[in-house]
Formats: sequence, C-alpha cells, structure tokens
Amino acid sequence: MGGKATGAALARGPSAFAGLPFARKGQPDAHAAEHLRLFRNYEAMELGWFWASDAEGRITYVSEAAARALGDAPEALLGRDFLSLFDNVNGDMDTERKRTLPFQIARQSRFERIAVRVAIAGEQRWWAVSGQPQRDSRGAFSGYLGHGVDVTKEQRAAVESDRMAMYDSLTGLPNRRRMGTLLDNTIAAFRSQQRPCALLLIDLDRFKQINDSLGHPVGDALLKIVAERLSNLIGDSEKIARMGGDEFQILLPDAHDRIALSELGTRIIETLSHPYFINGSRCMIGASIGIAISPFDAATSDELVRNADLALYAAKGAGRGRARFFSADLLKAAEDRRLLEHDLIDALGNGEFAVHYQPIVGARSEQVTGFEALLRWNHPKRGRISPAIFIPIAEDANLIPQLGEWTLRQA
Repeated sequence: MGGKATGAALARGPSAFAGLPFARKGQPDAHAAEHLRLFRNYEAMELGWFWASDAEGRITYVSEAAARALGDAPEALLGRDFLSLFDNVNGDMDTERKRTLPFQIARQSRFERIAVRVAIAGEQRWWAVSGQPQRDSRGAFSGYLGHGVDVTKEQRAAVESDRMAMYDSLTGLPNRRRMGTLLDNTIAAFRSQQRPCALLLIDLDRFKQINDSLGHPVGDALLKIVAERLSNLIGDSEKIARMGGDEFQILLPDAHDRIALSELGTRIIETLSHPYFINGSRCMIGASIGIAISPFDAATSDELVRNADLALYAAKGAGRGRARFFSADLLKAAEDRRLLEHDLIDALGNGEFAVHYQPIVGARSEQVTGFEALLRWNHPKRGRISPAIFIPIAEDANLIPQLGEWTLRQA
C-alpha cells in the first residue's frame, strides 16, 4: 500500500474522528492533535491502516492507503459493507472470511488479526484485521473501530512451511505424512461409497550400490529422475509419494482390475529400468512392486500399507524386478515368521539347538580330513526346522552372532 494516508474521514473534519481513542470528548486539543499526528504518521509509514463502521457494518472511515490498494478512493468506500472489501479470489470465500470474521462482527465482539484475502492489482494478498466494538452513551453497540495490516509475506511463508511439511524436499513429491493423510481420507470416503482403490509400493533395486559407489549427489539426481518418470507415467504427481530412501508409493483411486494393475506394474518396472545418465555415469537400476487393493485386501489404511509391503517383500524374495499382489497366504507366512522369530530368540536359552557333525572326505584320498559343524533347531512344537527357514530369520533379527558363538563353544 502506498500514498498519503489521509483517509476519507479527514476530509470531513475532526468530527469524523468522534469516538476514536485519541478524540474522546473533553480531551485537551493539544493532546488530541498529538494523537492525530501519530495516527497520520502511522498510516503514512505503511505500518497498517484503520477502519471504522457503524452498527449496521457500513464503513464510516477507511485509511486512504487501504482504499488505494483496493483501487478505490476512500470516499467511494464509505457506506459499503465492511465485509465486501474482501474478495473471493479463488472462487469461494476464504474460511476466515466466511465464518470467523462475520461471526465475530455479528456477535459484536472484539477480534484480533483475523486473516482475510484481498485482490490487489490482480494479485492475491492477505490482510490481518482487528476490531474493537464501540458503545454509545447508553451502552448500545454503535459500530467498530479497527486496524488492518498486510501479512502477505508472513502468510506465504506459513503456506510454504506447510507445503514443506507435506512434500519431499528432494523430489517435490508428497511425502510420507501427506500420503498417509491422503490414504486415510480416501479409504474413509470410499468405504461408504463402496469404491475400491489400489496402493502400489515401489522399492528401487540396486539403488544402494549406486549411491555407495558414485556418491549421494548422483543418488539424489537419480531419485529426481525416478520421480519425473513416475509422474509422467501416472500423470498426477499428487498420487505419488516418496516415502524416504528409495521407496515410493502410488495411490490409485477406483483401481481394482488386477490385469490392468499388473500391466501398469510392468510399465513402471520397464520405465524405471531404462538407463540413467548422470554426470557422465551410466546408471542401471530396477524396481520391485507390491500391490494391495482396498477393500478386498484391507479395510483400513494401515492394513493396506502392511499388505502392500508384504507383497513387495514377496516380490523381492522371488528375484526382484517384478510386481506381486497381496494374498492371504503372505499374511499367514508373515505371522508364522514373526512367531518363529519370537521362538528363535528363546531357543538358545531353552536348549533347543544341537550341533551335528558331518565328515569331510578328501576327493582323492577318500580319507576323512575334518568335520563340518551343522546347526539344527528342534522346536518343541514344530519339530525339526530347516536351516533354510531359520537362518534367514536369524539374519533379519541380528541373531547370527549369538548362534555362531554358541556353535563354536559346542564344537
């Protein structure tokens, strides 16, 4: 806002300020004049603007700076509804203007720094408006005296802060928090409408090797290209999230056809498997995908994420570079694995392990040259469990050092 801040009321003489804090009846003229000078200086310095309204909400005073910013002369705004100053620039009125400001004015109560949107020279800006109700000599409500200040810079900073909290700083895609909210809202809305949605979890194969060998800058550049390729393929980046590291999620509302989803999974893998040329290096990665469909595979967002993750785990276990749908047997296998891991932790202390010795025979001499110590687990309920089953579980649970130490002591 700019220009000399005299205001419409100034042109009508001192009586226009009757009721203002610096013009109370009986106040010495010199004191009032000093307050008026401070008032004018405040407006001229563009620190804010003042307004006043009558009991019906019609403007009786507005600073010239505010009027000029709105493209009007102060006199042209006199008599207008104060709320009409704030435009619905986005097609619908802002929540603060629609509810809070009219609500407070209707209550004839004091309010402070309510944010409202205005259109100034085609640009959306934000003002913070405050108001103090006024009473006449009989105590009846007579209108408002108020103050406004441009808070566009602060509002934009707050919007950017909110955006940063919901989007991945590297790729610009929604982050885990935003995708979680979107998934929760989608499932809740679709449940009552009996509409499906599919969730795809994508894990990049061989990304760690590239990140470790070529450095984090190359890894970051590769992740940006992955995000671009996914956005181009899906067409709506708001449905794609980077969950952290090299893991991405895609939410597809109204998708349930397994053939179509399988074909999409194949296209994603093919797209992400094309070479990446970064800083003179040719990088090759792949992708594995887990797919779960609501409401067939899960009733809640947490269940959907868990089941898509189980499908992803199965896809990686089957050799990577493929898409796998969730099935009930994956959940059962995961539960069995969890129970075995729990039992495995107690197995050493319960004496459930045994060491079997297998002779090592020389191929030429056909003589025994040594023995190989083989660890066996005799589960009290399940019987003998193959090392092919419990060794991977021990690796994931970080139990290999304890098993190795116990085996050496027995040998």
